[in-house]
Amino acid sequence: MGKGAPEVSVVLIYDIEEDRLRTRVAGVCMDYGLERIQFSAFFGRLNRNRRQELALRLRSELGEESGRVRIIPICEQDLKEMWVLDQYRRDADELNAEAEGREAPRPKLKVLGAGDEE
Repeated sequence: MGKGAPEVSVVLIYDIEEDRLRTRVAGVCMDYGLERIQFSAFFGRLNRNRRQELALRLRSELGEESGRVRIIPICEQDLKEMWVLDQYRRDADELNAEAEGREAPRPKLKVLGAGDEE
């Protein structure tokens, strides 16, 4: 018996005007194990079936509302070449901590290039 389609890294981005719908779409992304990397962008690993399932669920959430969603597979070689520059005062983790009444993480600057680790 085969083990199914391999997981690949994906970036999911969206542009949705309506606040409640945008919140529901973010929740769906988190349900699929994706990590928020910006307010309207998520990153994670999904196999082909899960990507299709996610796309169908997001289409259902959008219904007749306007919105744009992109699910972009990223090959491992390109992922190795990724550079990450994070500097912020208030990010999603901080806002979540505030909403949950926890102490927020301190702001940080992180620059990663090919071969660097977090």
